[in-house]
Amino acid sequence: MARLFFASFVTIGLIFGMVCGVILAALVFTENVDLGFAIGLTILINGVIWLISPWLSDLTLRWFNKMAFLDDTEVKARYPGVHQLIHSVADEYKFSAPRIGLIPDRNPTAFTYGLLRSNARIVVTDGIFEFLNEDEQRAVVAHELGHIVNRDFIVMTAAGTLVQILYQVYAASMRSSRGGSGKNKGGQAFVAIAAIVMYYIGIYLLYYLSRTREYLADAFSAEHVEGRHLASALVKIAYGIVKVEDTEETQSLLQSTRHLGVIDVKNARYSGLEAESDLQSPERASEAMLFDAHNPWARLIELNSTHPLTGMRISHLGEIARQKAQPFPDYDLAAAAQRVRLDKPALWRQFTWELGILVLPAVLAVLAAFTGVWPLIPAGFALGVLITLPLRYPSTSASATTVATLMTNPAASPVIGRPAQLTGKAIGRANPGFIAGEDVIYQDKTGLLTADFRSMLGFIGDLFAGWRRVPKHLGQDGQLTGWFRRSMGGYIITKEMRSTAGVLRARPYFWQAAVSLVVLLASLYAAIVGMGTVANELGYKSQIRESGGHKRHTNTEFPSEIGPEE
Repeated sequence: MARLFFASFVTIGLIFGMVCGVILAALVFTENVDLGFAIGLTILINGVIWLISPWLSDLTLRWFNKMAFLDDTEVKARYPGVHQLIHSVADEYKFSAPRIGLIPDRNPTAFTYGLLRSNARIVVTDGIFEFLNEDEQRAVVAHELGHIVNRDFIVMTAAGTLVQILYQVYAASMRSSRGGSGKNKGGQAFVAIAAIVMYYIGIYLLYYLSRTREYLADAFSAEHVEGRHLASALVKIAYGIVKVEDTEETQSLLQSTRHLGVIDVKNARYSGLEAESDLQSPERASEAMLFDAHNPWARLIELNSTHPLTGMRISHLGEIARQKAQPFPDYDLAAAAQRVRLDKPALWRQFTWELGILVLPAVLAVLAAFTGVWPLIPAGFALGVLITLPLRYPSTSASATTVATLMTNPAASPVIGRPAQLTGKAIGRANPGFIAGEDVIYQDKTGLLTADFRSMLGFIGDLFAGWRRVPKHLGQDGQLTGWFRRSMGGYIITKEMRSTAGVLRARPYFWQAAVSLVVLLASLYAAIVGMGTVANELGYKSQIRESGGHKRHTNTEFPSEIGPEE
């Protein structure tokens, strides 16, 4: 707990330090940029938005999502366990019990917002009470109470304002550098570059800060309700989000509250597919989440996420349970790691090799840049792609396997595909309602995952396949062959899908190979032609030097460079 508070403090400190550094540099190098006005306006606007945001959120949730606030007696009558928890925490921390809003939506989600502890709201959906038992409901509400107690809506607003200030400094410095001169112009350009770099770094620091606040809220929940209940709630919420049929209103609610919800809806889509198969087998579900908790790629995958990966959160809750001598969560990742004899050094060696494959095209492009021949830069990158394609799409024959076997491998890779063959059927599109969606959800006897179709004709081929070729395979028994990869969730890049309706083939590497080959040949041609031109110029200048700077030419050869009569 103390470590997470320290991480939040350090993150905010880094953002604040970057802001101060850029502002000081700007004040040194700029003389006519009114940074004070821009920064003051940013703070004022964010402050006003923060002040009115709870009432704006109330209005929009009532209008678009039919949210209704429940009075205290109604909460007590319908959800006594939740009512008791809310008032217990409010009394302990000396603030008014938050209002409870209920949205009539089967997707299980919950979030909180407000100005201060005393006027916070907790919003839940009907799905929370449909998919979770009472202990799990209390654990989710305790998580939201943790956000209120830790004042996370204030912390994130302040940190976001600091990052916005960085962009204001960038914009002002760029505007000033265009009209500057001499030393000031160079200094202003430097400030602009530094500010925009720190702005993007600041965005990722915001994501990190958000993830630390989620961990803190998880820890708060485990303090007031046993951590195992939140662990199982996270899995069931992911399952419920996948289980409930999508509508436009449902998608709007999940996407608009993605950064606020108890779980990231993007992550839920994948972990929900795992959960739908593994709710009755916590051991297998735990093994499937070992990738999240231990594979080095998981740290990079979650960089763009406001929430930690589900496996990491459940691993964290397991650690809290051990420290507090609470009953272990059903999803015990430590025990799962022992069962599969997890080899962490081997995971790091594999990560290093795969990272090398991933960056090889960029490395060759950088090396080509040192030659000084610019056409060799895209040639180097294209050559790297062509070299790594056979590694990323191995040509070895696909062996028969199952979804459970693929998902419980903690060494699965987001870079190198594992040839695999599943027996089952495509049960629906991965993006329900999109009539040209080419990706499908594939189910075998052990679970579900996404089958990612990539046409040899690129985006246009994907749309045509989704419109005309994919529908006839839906609901038909058959086999799926392709390359399994693991990212935020598991998926198979389709090579071939056979069913009673026929065969759907794809060549996912063809487009990359074809484009890379064209770029390579075109770049090499440009380089050869360019070097030939340089050689001719050098030869011509050499001839001039040998003739003492006087060389006769005819008008037909170099009409603009006719030498004097000898």
